[in-house]
Amino acid sequence: MKTAFIVRETRGHWIRDFAAAVRAAGLRAELVTEPLDDAERAELGALVDGFVVVEDVRDVSAVAEAIRARDPGPAGVVTAAEGIIASTARVAELLGVARCPASVFTLAHNKYAVRRLLAEAGLPGPRAALFADPAEAASVAERVGLPAIVKPVNGAASTLVRTVSTVDELVAAHELLATRLPENPDARYHRPLPGGLDPRRVFLVEGLLDGPEYAVDVLIRDGVVEPVEIVGKPLVDERKFELVMVSPPFGLAPERAELVTQAVADAVRALGLDNTSAHVEVIDDAVLGPAIVEINAGRPVGGATALLLKLRTGVDVFAETVALGLGHPPPAREPAALPVPVGELILYASGHGRLVRIDGLDELADLPEVFSVITTVSPGQLLSDDHETYAVNAFVAGFADADDLAALYAEATKLVRFELEEA
Repeated sequence: MKTAFIVRETRGHWIRDFAAAVRAAGLRAELVTEPLDDAERAELGALVDGFVVVEDVRDVSAVAEAIRARDPGPAGVVTAAEGIIASTARVAELLGVARCPASVFTLAHNKYAVRRLLAEAGLPGPRAALFADPAEAASVAERVGLPAIVKPVNGAASTLVRTVSTVDELVAAHELLATRLPENPDARYHRPLPGGLDPRRVFLVEGLLDGPEYAVDVLIRDGVVEPVEIVGKPLVDERKFELVMVSPPFGLAPERAELVTQAVADAVRALGLDNTSAHVEVIDDAVLGPAIVEINAGRPVGGATALLLKLRTGVDVFAETVALGLGHPPPAREPAALPVPVGELILYASGHGRLVRIDGLDELADLPEVFSVITTVSPGQLLSDDHETYAVNAFVAGFADADDLAALYAEATKLVRFELEEA
């Protein structure tokens, strides 16, 4: 039996789903990981058929050599860990099992480069500029307009995203990111991007768009882009954290939906993505029309939101992503389990520390609209409100409108309590 290798950097809810998809395809699933403690090895050992331990999963040569030593003819190498998608694709290239060029993922992880590429392709988007020096705040504000969004140029999970309305706030945002990103444990922020750009010192500023926001997962197979579902984001906080997701989106007319999915398809083709998946975020701007906000290339939606897509469409985006990464035919699809509006309430821990416990989950599950509660974190895990970690996900049905969902969210936040201890 051939083996597919799953590369992981840190804890991830997706590992279970990837391993299940690999096994369902008739393959062994081995996990490529950095050294594990006994508890984590036992936990993950129930999901996979073996481990390949390396000192650094970003060391492309070392990972390729370790896999080759285990299996000189692997069925494939896959990951959904945002920070190592490009390096894992390079490993696949060295092993002769690549499905999409690593260079495409490398480009996709530079948000400014993506913004420029989409503009050159004639696709609408916010005005954008790199912001390296607080003394340049006024000129940057003039170039992109205010209000604006400030974010890491290679960030994910809304890490340290800030909305600013004045030049002084733009300066303060630069100071905040320049202080906090060097302390962030995510290795991506400590490695220069191509061209020597230091993501700890140079940030991206984009003009704020005005319109409803959507998320679209797409599957790209041999040049054909298949949108899975459009998900609405009717409630987003000031950090750009998604608090509520809903499918289908409220008030989205069919002709607007077609424009949104066309914008997504045009963007992933312009980027050069193929034989992979992507999670794309779009704002239907009042002036520009559907404009791409983010392209998360090489992975499906994070957290537990994949369940929302599967309930609504029958499509398992994790299994589809694995099949694309291995060059297999699409997996069998189930009928949609809930062809009615479905919402997801996403609850986050506040502050910074290691999770001790979560209280109130039973009370949350007892709400009449809630039909499933999924936690994607576990005790001992380091949590921070610097970035989006979908800690608790409550799936709901039977609501009337956006106000109804917002009221449900407010009720859920009163019930669920996170206890953190100092890290």
